[in-house]
Amino acid sequence: MNSRLVIVSLAIMLVLTLLIVPIHAATSNATLQISVSDPTGDDRGPGYYGYPSNSVFKPGVFDLTKFQVLTNDTSVIFKVYVKDLGDNPWKGPNGFCLQYVQIYVHTTLQGVESRMDTFGLHLMIRSDYAWHFAVLLAPGWGNDPVPKGQRSALVYANGTVIVQDDKFKVYADPNENAIVAVISKGLIPDVDNIKNWKIIVALASYDGFGPMKVRQAGVKGGEWVLNATKYATSKDTIIRIGQAIAKGIEPLALDLIVYSPQYPNGISAKLQYEWLNTFNVTAGTYAIVPGIATAPKTVTETITNTYTTTFTTTYTYTKTTTKTSTTTYTTTYTKTTTSVSPSPTTITETTTNWTATGAAAIILFIIGLIIGYLIKRK
Repeated sequence: MNSRLVIVSLAIMLVLTLLIVPIHAATSNATLQISVSDPTGDDRGPGYYGYPSNSVFKPGVFDLTKFQVLTNDTSVIFKVYVKDLGDNPWKGPNGFCLQYVQIYVHTTLQGVESRMDTFGLHLMIRSDYAWHFAVLLAPGWGNDPVPKGQRSALVYANGTVIVQDDKFKVYADPNENAIVAVISKGLIPDVDNIKNWKIIVALASYDGFGPMKVRQAGVKGGEWVLNATKYATSKDTIIRIGQAIAKGIEPLALDLIVYSPQYPNGISAKLQYEWLNTFNVTAGTYAIVPGIATAPKTVTETITNTYTTTFTTTYTYTKTTTKTSTTTYTTTYTKTTTSVSPSPTTITETTTNWTATGAAAIILFIIGLIIGYLIKRK
């Protein structure tokens, strides 16, 4: 082999080693702040999506398995794990090319600007999770940040964008099937309260030619299009998602991880499917993440109970006297219940009040004795 070629090859390997080692050292010496696992096999978006049909989309490339936030003296490190990175078939400079990771962070800061939109995911962030900054991890071609370009971006709610550079490094770790962002602490607000952040991690399919760099969905899918009905089991679901696609409101995240004090251990697949299905075809609105739950409300109900008791008493002395007495008792009381129904109501019930019945029977029995005594004396 040509000795000059050998020297050049060794030099290139040395440079790559010098570039890579400091990045990995940053994670190896870091303190774990957050770690959330995610169920495998839930990479179906709202529950019924499938991958495009081209073979590069290997099973698991859009299946989140874990999310971590770590810190060291100088950096905040975000690690996003997937079931399979997919071998970087188009040689993305950052070591991956199939995935588009979007991380939305709501810090503990008060009175600062926040946003509820997302970058091409067709999702809205719930107001109490509105993001103060977003980390968008893309393959890394060119010089411009996503969504205009293809390099990773740190976006603040006020619109300021930081493109990946020496203070914002992005790379893939094939050994762990992880995508890693190492960001200088000077670029991240509220680093002392990381464990109290609210974080939404969304994984979409990266498409350098797609709107906002997010791969789109079709009712039947295709070689380069998500299959929006692959696992649909009802005609109504197929019709509804078809209408959503026609209106451009179909969710385009294939998997989600949510971390917050409310969800310290992440969310289930069932919850993900429910949330991503909250798009409204009639109103033409996106799904909301986290989903808006109907909070139980305290309801005061005024209930009127009407009790009707009928007694028949027979007396036998010198002659038979039959008396029938009807007594009606009405009572009203108020009770407090917890219900998802917000409207107080008045309910009328017809029941038998056995306490009132017994008391009335005794009274009528005594009256009967008195009447019988008087008749006998005559």
